[in-house]
Amino acid sequence: MRSSNPLACARRCVSALVAIAALGGCAQHGNVPLPFGRATDRVGYVDLERVVEVHPLHSQLDVMQAQIMLLSGQAQNAPPPQTPAQAAALDKMQADLAAVQRNFEDEMNRRRAYYEQREAASVAALQAQFSGTSAPLGQRYGEQAQRLQQDALKAFGDYQKQLYDADAAHLRDLSRGLQREVAGKLEARRSQLEKQETDYQITLAKQSQTQRLNLKAKLEDLNLSADERAQATSQLQNIETREEAMVNALKSKDNADLRAYEDRLQRDAAARFNAARTTAMTQTSQKLQARQKAANETLRTQLSGIGSEYQKQLANVNKKLEDNPASRGQMAKIHDENQSQYAADFSKAFAAYQTTRKQLVVKYSTAAGMQFQDNVELETEAQAIAGQRRDLYGKILEDVQSHISDVARDAGVAIVFTQVRGSGSAVDLTDQVEKALAAMPSPTSTPSSAPPPGSKA
Repeated sequence: MRSSNPLACARRCVSALVAIAALGGCAQHGNVPLPFGRATDRVGYVDLERVVEVHPLHSQLDVMQAQIMLLSGQAQNAPPPQTPAQAAALDKMQADLAAVQRNFEDEMNRRRAYYEQREAASVAALQAQFSGTSAPLGQRYGEQAQRLQQDALKAFGDYQKQLYDADAAHLRDLSRGLQREVAGKLEARRSQLEKQETDYQITLAKQSQTQRLNLKAKLEDLNLSADERAQATSQLQNIETREEAMVNALKSKDNADLRAYEDRLQRDAAARFNAARTTAMTQTSQKLQARQKAANETLRTQLSGIGSEYQKQLANVNKKLEDNPASRGQMAKIHDENQSQYAADFSKAFAAYQTTRKQLVVKYSTAAGMQFQDNVELETEAQAIAGQRRDLYGKILEDVQSHISDVARDAGVAIVFTQVRGSGSAVDLTDQVEKALAAMPSPTSTPSSAPPPGSKA
């Protein structure tokens, strides 16, 4: 749905508008000659700027240009706030104005999207009637495309699950195998250490065997005094305590060594497991990427196929609609209705938007005790005047070209240049065109209905 956006115009800077207004229309006539179809080789020349200035409406161009310059001056030379309170009020006003503008633009975007969708739905329903189907062509194509995408996603998901399940089973088996390996090595080391402890205990017993036997034999002597018996008993007990301590020290050392050995085994197993898991993940990722690429290419080919068929059907239906006067009228009616309703909504919302902006300016000007201005409003006025000036300049050029044509025809000139004099034999028609334009009736009213710059609507 085609629609203009006044906000886009309102946001252009005034200085750019002034430049456009001053130059508008001139470039269209550059160095291109104006042919008048005479069977002659005579060439003419007209000073376009001179003859334009003679046109009765040219004074209105100057008036409009002055209005644009005045608006530009107002926008660029607004009095600055004098106190912190005025500065704060100005900042708050600018923030509120920006928020109002955003809200207006968002609402217009929503309205535009609504009417575009409504028009598209009406056109689709009309296309469905001519295609002989119960559902719009676009809907059928969308459903087919959605099914293809869903099938592709399901197939990819199934393949992904298959790879993940295989990786999980492989890593689970690997983990169990590594733990069995660790347990086996740990049990072998424990058995080795226990045997060493037993051998050490036997060695100590052998070393103290003679002393122990002598002490036991001494204790069997019934003639031992109490002191001697206590001394022999203590010596025997010391041998057993010493040997037990030495064996326990060895066991403590072996237990520490066994724990360190188990830690090394577990860390080695974890490193091997992580390496295998990284490899599996990398390989799985590569497989998934390859499958995704292949699936995308397949899906793209399938969508292209049904898309081409859809375009053919759509072109055929559109041709039927265009060839049928009744349907062509319905299409135009659908567009015009949506366009006019959007335009009505826009005009109503834009009027409310402008009113709100003016109310905010009044509110904060009153609070600050100084007159603030809305630069967007000034720019909108300048843009409107610039547009009217371009239109007026275009009308002046039409009149000028018409008079150039008449003068050239009377003078037997086939081609007229408006910015270069052509060959040395070119006939200068400027004075004759000026006289013809000066003879035009003076305008009774100006085409511009814009209020004086800065005035309140």
